[in-house]
Amino acid sequence: MKRIITALIVLIAAVTAMAQLPSLKGQKGAATWTSKVEMTGKKTGRVVLTLSPAAGWHIYGFEVGEGGPKAMNADFAKSTGVKFKGAWKPSVAPVKKFDDIFGIEVTYWTGKVELSREFDVTDATNAKITGTVTYQGCNGETCNPPQKYNVALTLPAKSAGNK
Repeated sequence: MKRIITALIVLIAAVTAMAQLPSLKGQKGAATWTSKVEMTGKKTGRVVLTLSPAAGWHIYGFEVGEGGPKAMNADFAKSTGVKFKGAWKPSVAPVKKFDDIFGIEVTYWTGKVELSREFDVTDATNAKITGTVTYQGCNGETCNPPQKYNVALTLPAKSAGNK
């Protein structure tokens, strides 16, 4: 009898926990991502990450004050054969406003944005762009825990001396 009661309690707890998860209408998270490499010259290019927040969600930007949600971070240090230049450039400026819940100024996107970063090719035969974007999304009711988007790209075959 104790086993049945314990199993019933666990089942009720699991159903309750699932009911509290935010609805993403078939999406796996608060946003979807795509990535690509665009060559701008024989030994130059840019990596482009496209962020599309789910309806009703916003994704925090690279600049978030202390004590707030998780700021976006893009770590591409494991890339080989390329040297990145400058910072990530968004195609659309993020919204910047004071967040009453966190009590700080935050930046975020509510719509599609392309984040791009330029690079020089230093070793065409071993060039690989590898990285992880860590981000957090919130809607009007809840915030997801920080999530990751992994990137693994190679340069186009005809670029930077590849044939």
